[in-house]
Amino acid sequence: MKKIATLFALLLMSLLLVRCIDEVKLDIDSNRTWVNVDGLVTDSLQVQTIKIKRSAVIGVGNDNILTPVEGCTVKVLDDGGQSFDFTETEPGVYTHEMQGVPGRTYYMEAKLPDGKTILSRPSVLMKAPPLLPITAEVTQKTTIGTNGRAITTNQLSLGMNTEIGASERPYLRWRATGEYEFKEAYPMALNTKTCYIKNNLDFNNIKIFDPSELEGTSLKDEPFLNTAFDYRFADQYCFHLFQYAMSEDEYQYWEQMRDIVTIDGSLFDPPPGTVQGNLYDPNDPDELILGYFSVAGVAYSREFVNANSLGFFVEPRCSSLPFRPQYPDCRACETILFSSLEKPLYWP
Repeated sequence: MKKIATLFALLLMSLLLVRCIDEVKLDIDSNRTWVNVDGLVTDSLQVQTIKIKRSAVIGVGNDNILTPVEGCTVKVLDDGGQSFDFTETEPGVYTHEMQGVPGRTYYMEAKLPDGKTILSRPSVLMKAPPLLPITAEVTQKTTIGTNGRAITTNQLSLGMNTEIGASERPYLRWRATGEYEFKEAYPMALNTKTCYIKNNLDFNNIKIFDPSELEGTSLKDEPFLNTAFDYRFADQYCFHLFQYAMSEDEYQYWEQMRDIVTIDGSLFDPPPGTVQGNLYDPNDPDELILGYFSVAGVAYSREFVNANSLGFFVEPRCSSLPFRPQYPDCRACETILFSSLEKPLYWP
């Protein structure tokens, strides 16, 4: 009798749980795609780039894949009456060698093959303050592994330094790329090679700064980037650092993007939404155009660090000792992704 009562109680609980499940219908236009623009014009004389792509249809294939929009007419205009025509150098990628002028106002105009016009709101190009030498420090990070044991790894932390000044204090955004020296080594090695490998460091690392948070004129040791301190730093590592001076409007855009990328809330937090940039269709103001056309002054710095300069030993990946682990790329470093046998001119 007791067993029957228990089974009846379980059955009743199951029925109650089923009744508590409601169907949630999402209002999603599954046939809709969106135009996405990624553009940047700086005060550095270089090839400036504007990318125009279209998002995938939701639920069809990979939603993260963007399709290049070919055959667009793209130009950048300024408040002095100048117009800079961009040329399509690869599908959906439009380029032009030019140098923006601080104090001038710029905007983008793109005409798509389907007749759609996309404009960006005008923005003033501001001069970026110079970058000062970075602060680099090796620290230890402890995490708990799947087996419940503590795992300690070495991390390299970078801090940004700059002199912002007392007036015309722009909002700042930082980016970084890297590359490192990789030396082949293996037992009984002959004619080993050295490769130079480009390294994507700050994927999804949106680091921005509001100057109103600064007391004084010097920004010191502002946390910027953390990366594993590993064999990449055994010989020589080069950081390419970029500091962009941007408007308050662009700062707010990247602030919202950062919140979406780093979202770590609960089920009851507001869901992340689509971030509206500075792009619009003049013939259809309600049309959502994704992305941002940035107008920014840029300051650049190149910094070399390695295990010796940081005072922290790290094992190279490759070794000529037979009892050390042997990896295929230690015999053919040119097979590593983004590697080159050509030594950069600026390499020490």
